[in-house]
Amino acid sequence: RKPGSAGKPLPSVTMRILDPSDTGEGEIEVKGPMVMQGYYKHPEATADAIRDGWFRTGDLGRIDKDGYLFITGRSKEVIVLSSGKNIYPEDVESVYLASQLIKEICVTGIESEGVTESLHAVIVPDFDYAKQAGISNIQEAVKWEINELSGKLPSYMRVTGYSVTKEPLPRTPLGKLRRFMIKGDISRPAPVREKEPAEEERARDATAQAIITALRQFSKDRGKIMPEDNLELDLGLDSLSKIELVASLEKAFSLKLPENFLADTHTVGELTEKIRMQTSQGAPAEGLGKASWKSILATEPAEAVRFEESRALLLPMFLLHTFLKFIFRLFFRLEARGVQNIPAGRNFILAPNHTSYLDGFAVLLSIPFARFRNIYTLGLSDFFSGTFKGCAAKLGNVIPIDSSSYLNKALQASAQVLRHGYSLSVFPEGGRSFDGHLMEFKKGVGILAIETGIAVVPVRIEGAFDALPRTAVWPRPRKIIVTFGRPLLASDVDFSKKPEDMDEYQYFANLLRERVRDLQKADGLKTDVGKIT
Repeated sequence: RKPGSAGKPLPSVTMRILDPSDTGEGEIEVKGPMVMQGYYKHPEATADAIRDGWFRTGDLGRIDKDGYLFITGRSKEVIVLSSGKNIYPEDVESVYLASQLIKEICVTGIESEGVTESLHAVIVPDFDYAKQAGISNIQEAVKWEINELSGKLPSYMRVTGYSVTKEPLPRTPLGKLRRFMIKGDISRPAPVREKEPAEEERARDATAQAIITALRQFSKDRGKIMPEDNLELDLGLDSLSKIELVASLEKAFSLKLPENFLADTHTVGELTEKIRMQTSQGAPAEGLGKASWKSILATEPAEAVRFEESRALLLPMFLLHTFLKFIFRLFFRLEARGVQNIPAGRNFILAPNHTSYLDGFAVLLSIPFARFRNIYTLGLSDFFSGTFKGCAAKLGNVIPIDSSSYLNKALQASAQVLRHGYSLSVFPEGGRSFDGHLMEFKKGVGILAIETGIAVVPVRIEGAFDALPRTAVWPRPRKIIVTFGRPLLASDVDFSKKPEDMDEYQYFANLLRERVRDLQKADGLKTDVGKIT
């Protein structure tokens, strides 16, 4: 026998491959005494399955030069792209199932005008794992997992879209996915949730009523809200909506909730029980008004930012900055352009694109030390634990933030930095690009810019992705160019031009993204040229 082979056909059995591809793969046909005469009273089905005594098994495979059969899949499940590529869903699914966050997945083809152009995945997250890992935003976490694992597949095998559901995927009694049912569900419009009856609302206790009232302010779905509803998947709350929700509940119930309050809270019922545990009062003390971002940003983070102003740190900071700048100019031929666009005499926010771990260094090393010493950045505490890394974070003005409360503390810490007159460097995309292209900007940068009135400097980094992409371990010597554009102030934006279904924060973030994108153009790179000093 050969590993992976089903073996050779019996002496009385003849086997062949129908319409083999270049690799010798095709549908397996068999002929012999064990082949049935046909389906009882179903001549059409018999004609499809048996032709000239050859039974079409529906299995795909190949026969090697020694006569061994290798089965590779089912012909009904194979996805044939318009390019002619054959995709076996289970091969793709096995790659994405490497993520602990993905419990189930079904990959299917999306057809347009009769041809299959792309792959779509239906994903069931592992909610138990998400709770253990402190993942509060499952949609966002799934997106990064999908993008990360896609890099391990050829481009034609990557999913280009996905949907997340909390319901188990339909399966046969043998555990096989019912792919035709799942594919039908993708094209079927989502059911309209019925409105909640007033008497059912009154039947709930005061705490549950208050939470439902609060949820209605943030939910994209105005229908009936049930205890088992998932805050993200059913009600459409994103990370920022959850921060607003927590602030509203704190004000209404006169509470101070932990920063990671929603890290392991995924359903309405879980939220209600956790609020009950935090308060002895049934009804809220105040009305359930929606908390403003100005008030949220004005709240000091639980762990206040420590601003290092000791003169004893200036020399090691200067030496570290000088040494790293020398390395970057030598190894990456670092070039800064438009440095004079950075506002003088006032604080600012730097907003660069993000494609590599080198980005933060490239931006800050492009700025003269006298200005660098007053710029703070944010980083996950996991990367800055221990004495050595903690010391490096202090010398680099990095604010370590725990992942379980990242977004909330990141915004409040950022606002605290700006209130104290310091400057800030943030990555508006929220993570590194997977292919080097500019991703969408999160509206967090818009919240900071509008509520603080601080100017935002668009920054374009080029070459860092080639030097150290996500898939690389060691950097390569590639030229890195950092271009600083002209500042963008919220007071200069005409918000009357924004789409009706978009808030001002996202509109500002989109405009900023356009500024960063335009710096990529040749004209943008040739103007406002500065020099690293």
